[in-house]
Amino acid sequence: MKRTKTELRQEVRNLNKQYLSPDYHAKASMVICKKIQELSQFVDARRVALYHALPDEPSLQGLLEEFAKEKELYLPRVDGQDIAFFYYKGEEGLSVGSYGIEEPEDSAGKAVDPHTLDLIIVPGMAFSPEGIRLGRGKAYYDRFLPYTNAYLVGVTFAYRLFPEIPHEEWDFPMNRVLTD
Repeated sequence: MKRTKTELRQEVRNLNKQYLSPDYHAKASMVICKKIQELSQFVDARRVALYHALPDEPSLQGLLEEFAKEKELYLPRVDGQDIAFFYYKGEEGLSVGSYGIEEPEDSAGKAVDPHTLDLIIVPGMAFSPEGIRLGRGKAYYDRFLPYTNAYLVGVTFAYRLFPEIPHEEWDFPMNRVLTD
């Protein structure tokens, strides 16, 4: 029997309670960051879109700290029904925004043109090995991704990789999925 997106999101929340300890979160996040760093697409990228993690997402803090001076890094900010990515100037240039996530402040300047991004690291509640993403249901990334030609890397914890994810024609597949 196929599960709906709502049922799958509930299953992920239940799995989080079972597996997502602070220790696992920290170790798995480090493994995922290392895998991202080893991607040729990351090595070659000049403009990279990352994210500040929710408590149940892999943390990319290590990448933000290590590569802020080497690459142009961008973080998303929610604006109404959409997200836009703004230049990351360091943690001091962030403030708590939508959903309690650290976002670039309003003074961050102009949003980056999506066509100029080389690589986007996309969080997801779950993914399929083929790159189908289960988001949180707000479709922020689904509305943003059609406007970029960037290489898309979905990241999640290993226990949240499912053989099949229900999807719609507007769901944007990743080029690659990384887990711990």
